[in-house]
Amino acid sequence: MLKYFINILFIACSITGFSQEEIALDRIPIKTTYGLKIGLDISKQIRMLTESNYKGLVFTGDYRILDRLFIAAEFGTEEKKIINEVLDFDTDGNFLKLGVNYNVYNNRKGLDNEIYVGFRYGIAKFNQKLNSYTIHDLDHYWDQNNVNSITDFKNLTASWFELVLGFNAEILKNTYMGLSLRLNRLLNQKKPENFSNLYIPGFNKVLEENNFGVGITYSIFYQIPIFKKNKKN
Repeated sequence: MLKYFINILFIACSITGFSQEEIALDRIPIKTTYGLKIGLDISKQIRMLTESNYKGLVFTGDYRILDRLFIAAEFGTEEKKIINEVLDFDTDGNFLKLGVNYNVYNNRKGLDNEIYVGFRYGIAKFNQKLNSYTIHDLDHYWDQNNVNSITDFKNLTASWFELVLGFNAEILKNTYMGLSLRLNRLLNQKKPENFSNLYIPGFNKVLEENNFGVGITYSIFYQIPIFKKNKKN
């Protein structure tokens, strides 16, 4: 009987000690890393592998200003050639996006992942070159008039708003992979004379009579730690 009592007492002491150890660990302050993440939107490189008429390079980054709030920025350049049964034209230009991300995910201890919502304000400066176009004559369907006349439209501009939903996962120490979905709303644009902006760098395809667009990004980031701060419970 004494043997069983001693065993039970030993188990109880062990459980109590383990519980006290957990409580002690819970009381250890959690440090949150504040730093600059810089990265590359690799969805553009993937797109270049599948589309011969596309070139793009986009750098991304964010900086944590509060525990859940990040300032975000993107800068890139794109070239796109579009050929269809009506038009043959080229677009090239640069764009900049600025905004914020808010992390809605409650991380487990020791993790620094993000599921975030955010927005971007984007601006672009670009050129269009119309190489040729076809005039459709409804009375002569098989004898359409193809016009080969190169026309350049320089210094075009556009701005838009983006609603962003995404996540970043830490795959190695200070190295993250990210995915984001974008819903774009074109705010204003400088249209070329007798032509339309059918593709805007940073915004993507523009549809007639529709100012909305969508996009997706895959990114890889490296975080440069700057300082750590106790996380608020």
